Amino acid sequence: MLTPEELERKRQELEKKRRLKRERRRRQMILYGIAIILSILLGIGTAYYTYNKGIRFSRGPHQGRAPVEQTDNKKAAHPEPVNILVLGIDERPDDPGRTDTMILASIDPAKKHVALISLPRDTRVRIPGRRGYDRLNAAHAYGGPKLAMAAVSEFLGIPVDYYVRINFDGFEKLIDILGGVEIDVEQRMKYDDYAGNLHIDLYPGKQVLNGADALAYVRFRSDGLGDISLIDPAKGEYGGRIVRQQKFMDALIRKAAQPATISKLPSLALQLHACVNTNLPVTKMLNLALSLRDLDSSSVVTAVLPGTGDIVNGVAYWVPNEDATRVMVDRLVRGLEPVTIQVLNGSGAAGAAGRAAERLREQGFPVLDVRDAQRFGYRQTEVIVTPDRWDVGTQIAQIFNAKIVDRESVENPAWGDRQYDVMVIVGENFSPSQF
Repeated sequence: MLTPEELERKRQELEKKRRLKRERRRRQMILYGIAIILSILLGIGTAYYTYNKGIRFSRGPHQGRAPVEQTDNKKAAHPEPVNILVLGIDERPDDPGRTDTMILASIDPAKKHVALISLPRDTRVRIPGRRGYDRLNAAHAYGGPKLAMAAVSEFLGIPVDYYVRINFDGFEKLIDILGGVEIDVEQRMKYDDYAGNLHIDLYPGKQVLNGADALAYVRFRSDGLGDISLIDPAKGEYGGRIVRQQKFMDALIRKAAQPATISKLPSLALQLHACVNTNLPVTKMLNLALSLRDLDSSSVVTAVLPGTGDIVNGVAYWVPNEDATRVMVDRLVRGLEPVTIQVLNGSGAAGAAGRAAERLREQGFPVLDVRDAQRFGYRQTEVIVTPDRWDVGTQIAQIFNAKIVDRESVENPAWGDRQYDVMVIVGENFSPSQF
């Protein structure tokens, strides 16, 4: 006969087995339905942003199911990082439509990291095959998703091979199936467009928005800020519709990550089938989804393309800050920490390091330390760089017409209390007048 202690131990073991069984069953449901959750993470929260009447996305006869991608076991087990362009299209009859919303979803399965970068539709860029500058949202109108991906790829300097195009029709039902999304509405949102049959009537405060109210929240832009505005240049803070879209996206991701959402996957699947079109192969989507099955909502980072609104040749643009954009892409897409730079005076000329540091800061490079080198007498300026930041070191070496040196080939090059990715040792050939 078992003692009370043994009975309790048996009870705990049985409860543990039941818990593990329930967990396995829950994970099996995730394995079958995680692609739907991934689709939500990629774009459902960002897709239904429009201020135009009657937007409809239809699946044409050539837009059937995506082909099945053949992958080997190694690739399936360890999918590569991937960049996916999420498109919300203002599509009209006989017109492929300009993108009302563009978001780059950069997914690193190994690090379980997702970055969602909002690209303002009026961003001033060069579109491949076109002359001069244009608004980014025109790329889809000129050449569909393929040209839109090419434009973003060239602009950001990263590969973009896949897209997700969103149909607005299923949005309200999708949110209602989820049971609504909790949002802290920032202000009174009141707008009526009787001609367009658009009526927005939201009060401030924390509340659960149903499908209709959620759509109204992400469509509202009558606050004087439009789609996006730089409201605090010193802090790099933005306002406007894109910022609210990101806030909604965060809330939607938290909602989608809840265990209760799993039981709603069949209904979600039906909704997504009707409103999502993509060239992302099913097998790749599943592999990505499986690799992200333990993704925490805190691992999803949102950002806005840094820049400012301006009028160029009579056209209103969102003019990107190229240096800040490069830093953002390095950090969020390439997974590189912001580069650290030290400038040392190796020439002995008074103020040489300070003037060189000022030049780098003007180019957007973050100089963290300026001081004298351990010795003077450097004839030529040298740029000592770590192997993983060689691209940055090359850019800086070109600025100063300097010699670039691999830090691993230099014995103890650091000067000060820390190591730096790039050290610029200003030599006697440095002349501030050349700039």
